[in-house]
Amino acid sequence: MADTIIGKNVLESLTRSMYADSRCIYREYIQNAADQIDAAKLMYPELEYSVFVKIDPISRNIIIEDDATGVSSKDIKRLLIDVARSPKMRGINKGFRGIGRLGGLAYCKTLKFETSYFDEDIVSIVTWDAVRLTQILDNDDDDRDAGSVIDEVVKISKEQKEEHCDKHYFRVIMEDVTDDKLLNEKDIRDYLAMVAPVDYSNHFAYRRDIYNFMKEKNLHLDCYNIYVGDSQLSKDYTMSILDQSGQIEDTITGIEFWYETNSEGLPMYWGWYSISSLKGILNKTNKARNIRLRCENIQLGDETACYRFMPKGDKARFVRYFFGEIHVLPTSKLVPDSHRDYLRVDAGLKEFENNIESHLLELEKLCYGASDARKTDKIIKQSEERATAIQKRIEKGVTSAVQRQKYDEDLQKLHIARAKAEKKLSKIHQDWQANGSPLINMFSPVGIQLPQHPIPQLPNTVLQPIKNIKLRTDDKRYDKFQPKEKELILEIYNIIEQTLNNEKEREALIDKIEKEITK
Repeated sequence: MADTIIGKNVLESLTRSMYADSRCIYREYIQNAADQIDAAKLMYPELEYSVFVKIDPISRNIIIEDDATGVSSKDIKRLLIDVARSPKMRGINKGFRGIGRLGGLAYCKTLKFETSYFDEDIVSIVTWDAVRLTQILDNDDDDRDAGSVIDEVVKISKEQKEEHCDKHYFRVIMEDVTDDKLLNEKDIRDYLAMVAPVDYSNHFAYRRDIYNFMKEKNLHLDCYNIYVGDSQLSKDYTMSILDQSGQIEDTITGIEFWYETNSEGLPMYWGWYSISSLKGILNKTNKARNIRLRCENIQLGDETACYRFMPKGDKARFVRYFFGEIHVLPTSKLVPDSHRDYLRVDAGLKEFENNIESHLLELEKLCYGASDARKTDKIIKQSEERATAIQKRIEKGVTSAVQRQKYDEDLQKLHIARAKAEKKLSKIHQDWQANGSPLINMFSPVGIQLPQHPIPQLPNTVLQPIKNIKLRTDDKRYDKFQPKEKELILEIYNIIEQTLNNEKEREALIDKIEKEITK
């Protein structure tokens, strides 16, 4: 018999030190429920199965329940008390280490597992005393081994089943929850919508595209019916990108896909990402922002998990311009680490990381390309607006021949700038078409528009005699003034033109003077 002793502190690592984010316990218990549902589907494929999360902030209780197989009374100790002795298999089951169920002990005073198996007439109840466990772990004078501690803090009881014998379920009950974060139903709903293995919303227009791609590549996506309160969860991907105030500032115009095999020719991962005008980093108002890393359709880590694939510096920011997912496939032989924050270090991990990095660097190029196109398009629009404004002022009348010449020169410069920008934007568009760039979608009703009607070539202008130029005082409103008075008025206008640098302020002041003196 082995005489190695496993100390009690291992229990602290598996409970209080297991997760940086307490909400991860929901993910762990739902993961376990999903595995049980998979087993139930093999036994009774005709039935529909669900997971129910009930949060009661008043009583400070949480219940996570599934209607899958439950656990047989004969397996209670092995499956619900023994640690790291799971019958699950890596690469097949979502969980396999047999430690995740202990996570709830860090966030409540009492943790219960209630279960009823197919065709059994009893309910098995396993009760973990989290308060007593904490006392033992904090007592440095208590040097008991982990097994002895578990024997003290865990109780097993069995009750006669009140429900029909066919009733089967598994419940996780956390009583006297100590972390307020876990009792915020809305926050938990938003969290699980992106973390849990659920389907895409029917309101996400590209859902069909994703499933068509999976069908083409013979891929499968594990999705489960998961409810938080009365609301069934679905991934929170939307067709709109919101600004900080919640207003729509951009629209998803398409999605693109990734698919990669490893050096052995086996599927390694697949994924998709959104295409928009890429106006900037998506703020927190967009709950589904970033490229998410998923395994068995369960998110690994948080929304920043894919930042690790980008080179050092600020390149990780380009991931934040998109919605999207990367799904690690079982055939990659890569498995999540014990915290489910990332992947365990295995032989194929480096190859996986190198491929992901190359794909994510494509996103950087798209962001720069979109930015270049927008800047060029802005030059065209600003040239048009400025030329229109100058033309209106010429029609209104100038204050001097010098001013008219300056206006004519400005118009010529604007024409040249627009013509140059049009040529550049057309070249960008041609390159996108030739390379099959997804940014071609930017040239849609919701994105950048290629100019259809170029500005006609303006003639070269020269200083015109004063008599051929419409002066501001030529307007009939000035008819009451004598020629000398008109000259004086123009002189005042010219002084304003030369004194005030701000164009809007100049025009506003001249307009006000004009309005007053021509009453």
